[in-house]
Amino acid sequence: MKLFGKLFISAIAATAVLALSSCTGNQEEPGGGSSTESFFFQQNLSYNLLTNPEINVPVVRLGKSGDLTVNVSSTGDSEFTVPSSVTIKDGDRTAYLAVTYNKESLQFNKLYNLSIKISGFTSMYGYENADITIEWPTSFFSYGTGGIEEGWWGEFEEKELFVRDYANNIYQCYLPECWGHDSGGKEAGYPVQDYVFYWNTATNFLYIPLQEMGCEDWCIADKGSIACKFGGPDYAEGSSDWMDYIDNFYKQHTEFVHPYYDPSNKTFYLSNSAAVSPATGAVVYGDAVFDKYTLD
Repeated sequence: MKLFGKLFISAIAATAVLALSSCTGNQEEPGGGSSTESFFFQQNLSYNLLTNPEINVPVVRLGKSGDLTVNVSSTGDSEFTVPSSVTIKDGDRTAYLAVTYNKESLQFNKLYNLSIKISGFTSMYGYENADITIEWPTSFFSYGTGGIEEGWWGEFEEKELFVRDYANNIYQCYLPECWGHDSGGKEAGYPVQDYVFYWNTATNFLYIPLQEMGCEDWCIADKGSIACKFGGPDYAEGSSDWMDYIDNFYKQHTEFVHPYYDPSNKTFYLSNSAAVSPATGAVVYGDAVFDKYTLD
């Protein structure tokens, strides 16, 4: 009888030890979250800097007890800086990675990309990676009305000028349907084209990319952009490298005049080359004769 009592008491004690061990093994570690804590991204994200200039990327966990530091790594556009970690505070399920940037280094209307990855990801919930797109979009607005005289063709038309912010002190501009319609348009097989150019409002220099002019297999451009595309580094249209190259071209080739805006007579001196071959950059007509657009 005494032996049975001792064995019964021993069994109860062993059961209590096992129960206590099981309970303490699942407790969250003070100051560091649980040893098996799940933390993750909930979704891919897009940010519009025009409506919300702050980029805060949420990192989520299942538990709430204890501070939990989550380490991350990132790749993508260098204009943005992603912190290497974020701490979810005791009592919280979410913390935010605050992505920083220098607004002056960004281009309007360019789509930027970041990819952020959680280090030591083990969760069966959510995502290990967050793919993020960031944009600072702008809209075209009417700058005014006026008339364009096409330099080599001699045609004059009333046109409204539309512009939008493109970069710091840079407008992207267009005059609607300048080309093609007077050649018979689509019925004659010629696309109706807008006249696109870029305007540095600080220097008043203009930049005219190679673009179809709505007849035959010809384009318009300015001599600097032709030199950049044919035989040059062919920088992306509208980029700062593209504009710097064109500026330097005109500094080196003083026999040509850099397209420009003259505020004294409100005139834009645009393309100085017409009927440009899109294959070779050779100028057929209108060599060094400006198209001119004058505001009313």
